[in-house]
Amino acid sequence: MTDTSQEVVADTTNGEAEGGDEAENISILKTDYEKLNQTLGSLKRELKDLKKPKEETKETANQTKPDDNALLQRVERMALRQADITHPDDIELAQKTAKKWNMDLEEVITDDDFKTKLERQQTARANTEATSKVKGGAGTSQAKNTPEYWIAKGTPPSATDVPDRKTRATIARAMMTASKDTKKFYND
Repeated sequence: MTDTSQEVVADTTNGEAEGGDEAENISILKTDYEKLNQTLGSLKRELKDLKKPKEETKETANQTKPDDNALLQRVERMALRQADITHPDDIELAQKTAKKWNMDLEEVITDDDFKTKLERQQTARANTEATSKVKGGAGTSQAKNTPEYWIAKGTPPSATDVPDRKTRATIARAMMTASKDTKKFYND
């Protein structure tokens, strides 16, 4: 009868021990050694398999985020529409305020401070739009650039009043000719 379980010497420290001493040898049966190697191999495979699904789940998680973002944007647009905020500037104000205050957009829309800011912005935009349709530009008056204005005022314009030099010269000439043309009535 032959003994199939031969002894195998396994070196567990790869040649040297920690302090530079000789390595310690352990003797185990060959069948136990092979069984340990098989177990070690199967453990390595299982570890590899466990790492694989984690990487796949990260990819699937990234794939679901755009859907969540699209849904969130849609909900925000609905909330803005419900609050009658449709102008792009107003939408931008709401989004910036929500980000600044670290609040949900729905909460910002109902906040009194935000409503005040929104009303101020809408009023300013409406005023600008209303005055832009007036002849002569967006709320600017050209009356100070006419000689009649300065003749009625009685003093010539300064450089800050009328920045254009040619216009100031024209006004000054018109004022001089107007003063010569006026007849002075003394007790006649």
